Amino acid sequence: MASPIQRLAKLSYKIFGGQSNDMMTKETLKPLISALNEIKAMDLQFDPVEVIERDEVLRTHGDVAPVTFMSIHQSQHFTMAVFIVKAGGFLPLHDHPGMFGLLKVISGSVKLTSYTQTDTRPLPQCSPQRPVDLPKNILTVKKNIDTIVTESDDCCCLSPLEKNFHKIEALTDVAAFLDILAPPYGGERDCNYYKELPIESPHHKDVRWLAEVPQPRSYWCDVLKYKGPSLTSINTMNDL
Repeated sequence: MASPIQRLAKLSYKIFGGQSNDMMTKETLKPLISALNEIKAMDLQFDPVEVIERDEVLRTHGDVAPVTFMSIHQSQHFTMAVFIVKAGGFLPLHDHPGMFGLLKVISGSVKLTSYTQTDTRPLPQCSPQRPVDLPKNILTVKKNIDTIVTESDDCCCLSPLEKNFHKIEALTDVAAFLDILAPPYGGERDCNYYKELPIESPHHKDVRWLAEVPQPRSYWCDVLKYKGPSLTSINTMNDL
């Protein structure tokens, strides 16, 4: 009998390996979202106390990473990993170009700040910055309502067209979420970072402008080994 995380991985393989992302719809993702909503920290054999105790030891030798990364599965169709965000830490505002992202909090709670790219609406004439002072790569976006997500909540779905620019910050001492990305980063799909420009639209309060920036120096990750059920043979699993 396959474990919950093995069944989730098998379902991810069937959905993301079976058709183009261009044909993907929320209805297509519905079985995967339902399965992801049932995943608990225990299904991954993940214990946040282990991270807290490990960081206490590391702190005596130097800086502790604001985020810990735990890889679970990687393939050409999707990746599955856990991000563990410490108190005061966050994943900076970044994008998933042409990708779907499913995010399920398994420990603690996070704040999700997201934006959806819209049109090429020009900057307001009252902008305090002169054109020569502005970065070259500026995107017009709509700011979505900030969301607080806990382990008791359903997963968040980020699509190529909705909420594709986002920042995730911890609201508890340790906040962890399981992340499924499809297709994975690589090739032409690089992770880009952004900052919101301090400019407001006089007519549309939810319109914002994002400028591409280098990866913030304050953001870095260390690694935690995955100890849960093996996913090396999900392509041949028959028992969902």
